[in-house]
Amino acid sequence: AHESFVLDAGSKAPLGTACAARAIDRMMLLRPSLRRAFATDAFSALEHRMWQSGASAYEASFALVTKQAANALLDAAGMHLTRAMAISIVEKKPLESRQGGGKLLDVATGTGVIAAQAAARGAEEVVALDFSTAMLSQAQPVADAHPCVTLMEGDAMALPLPDASFDSVVIGFGLLHLPHPDLALKEAHRVLKPGGKLSFSVWQSPEHSAGMRILQDAIARHGNPGVSLPDVDGAPPLPFFHFACQANAIAALVRAGFGQAACSYEEVPIAAALRDEHELFGMFRTATARTRALLELQSAQQLAAIEEAIAHELRENFKGAWYQGVSRQSGGTKPGCDAYMSDITTGKGPIVSFDGRRSIMVPMPAVVAAATKS
Repeated sequence: AHESFVLDAGSKAPLGTACAARAIDRMMLLRPSLRRAFATDAFSALEHRMWQSGASAYEASFALVTKQAANALLDAAGMHLTRAMAISIVEKKPLESRQGGGKLLDVATGTGVIAAQAAARGAEEVVALDFSTAMLSQAQPVADAHPCVTLMEGDAMALPLPDASFDSVVIGFGLLHLPHPDLALKEAHRVLKPGGKLSFSVWQSPEHSAGMRILQDAIARHGNPGVSLPDVDGAPPLPFFHFACQANAIAALVRAGFGQAACSYEEVPIAAALRDEHELFGMFRTATARTRALLELQSAQQLAAIEEAIAHELRENFKGAWYQGVSRQSGGTKPGCDAYMSDITTGKGPIVSFDGRRSIMVPMPAVVAAATKS
């Protein structure tokens, strides 16, 4: 039987202060009577199983890649650095107040990277929602460090939140992990206040992304590219790069209720900085959902050939100090300058997110689409 994880979408209590949000969170997580089952289709069950079992692997690897889109997502969603937070950072004093910083909903929060950066920008209140309890466990340190952040288990396609309650909604790399992405966009539109902004990110298509191209080429040449994911309502799920097409992204936002003139689309440069030529395969194999599911359907011999093909490509074309005019953080085996730097927001170091001991960099750009609610 499929496990019950989602919150009761019928609970639409007003969302006020951060304390009120936390009260809603505790009530919904601790009272089984307020919980109902997530969608029980095979695609949703697969996605849930993948994220439940892959949360720690994601936090240690792919999160370092996806977090590079966080600033673009927050900018597009109108969640900017507040004056009060800027003063706090420059003068190295405690933040005086978060009032006026705006309320943000982080859908498919994962490890809480976007929620943490929103808090660091001075957001008044952040609700970080995910359907995976394992992912929310990885995000718990974010909530512990930032009292304005509330973790919430819930369904992106049936948000357990009131209408017109957020200034910003962000969906970071979550849309194509849902059986019905249009429903998530409509829900985002519903909970936004008039004038509020939504932004979402997806991976750029293989013809514009070295990392995705390398993976697809290796599977096509050495594996079985014909394996498929479970159907959604009797049809295959949307192609993984569906929303990388500008026309598809804007059309989905319009269907959700946004005006076409209020929509935007941009490419965001992202790169995977790797310790060795086998790490990229390991990331796809252990820290993804749809791709991991497809890889699990390959034979042991096919997997070994796919891994070696990816490693060969990285050794031959992506190792060194520069790639297409982009500098790597540092090469070799000794720490880079990051080992001696401090985080401007905390005064502490080293900045472990930027590990200087990585000599391979693979471009994996993202797309950020956004819209403003009229």
